[in-house]
Amino acid sequence: MERALIITDAPKAMRFFQDFLKSYGYQKIRLCATVEDGKQAMSDFSPDICVINGPIGTESGEDFSVELASDMNCQVILFVKEDYYDDVSDNVEKEGVLVLPKPVSRSLFARALGFAEAADGRMKKACQEIKRLERKLEEVRIVNRAKSILMNEKNMSEAEAHRYIEKTAMDRRVPRGQVAEEIIEFYQV
Repeated sequence: MERALIITDAPKAMRFFQDFLKSYGYQKIRLCATVEDGKQAMSDFSPDICVINGPIGTESGEDFSVELASDMNCQVILFVKEDYYDDVSDNVEKEGVLVLPKPVSRSLFARALGFAEAADGRMKKACQEIKRLERKLEEVRIVNRAKSILMNEKNMSEAEAHRYIEKTAMDRRVPRGQVAEEIIEFYQV
């Protein structure tokens, strides 16, 4: 993780969070003083982690933290006053937001940051696996469509059509999906 977004309207807290994250290797840090700026930064900056120091202006930060956490590409740590910690954590932790009470100790922040980084790593691996499976599923769909075309146009059985696509791909040393796409394009179905 290298990109961090800090949202707080307190200059002293902004400096603390920025220095802390830099000491943990975050190289690209965007600072925002309002929720609106934070929303804009989410779309332009794509941070790995977002630190929200609630309240921000008139907003507690709860709704915004949940909105950010719903984006699978960002881990969210929300800081709230200790008096509100239990209520806020009950409301937002089930949505994936890490909540820490203020004032916070450096060691507790470091643990939360470590947890967020681990969760981010697992989520990115899961997203990569989902993309890989989606590509595989698309290839299966294309191959099935090409088999169907061969069955209709060349009167092949499904097994023969499958074997034809497999053998052609192997002989030409290209993926099955490419052979299937060429069959679909040739017959323009």
